[in-house]
Amino acid sequence: MDGTALARTRRATLAVWTMLLAVLVAWHLSAQSRLAAGMLLLATVVPLLFPLPALWRTQRLGYRWAPLTLVPGLAWALTELVANPGARGFAVLTALLAFLALAGVVATLRAMPQGR
Repeated sequence: MDGTALARTRRATLAVWTMLLAVLVAWHLSAQSRLAAGMLLLATVVPLLFPLPALWRTQRLGYRWAPLTLVPGLAWALTELVANPGARGFAVLTALLAFLALAGVVATLRAMPQGR
């Protein structure tokens, strides 16, 4: 693939990653308990912040381990999807964005030159 494909997939991945962060923050801040919101933010949002510098700089190693940080948010979304009918809107959106973020990471890795 050429540099244009890499730039396109990188931008899309960063956009989806940012939307996922925003949805998780909005979801957790809508919780009744501030303590619960803080714990959920710590467990699901903070891990997503760690790979952002590497994603921004298009570092292959960062793109390789970034999907691991999607797991806590995706696990929470799937659990809430099954167990909490009131949270299904946020849960579906979070799960969809997590899967799109994973697809974006894979597409960006495939678009990168091998030596990077």
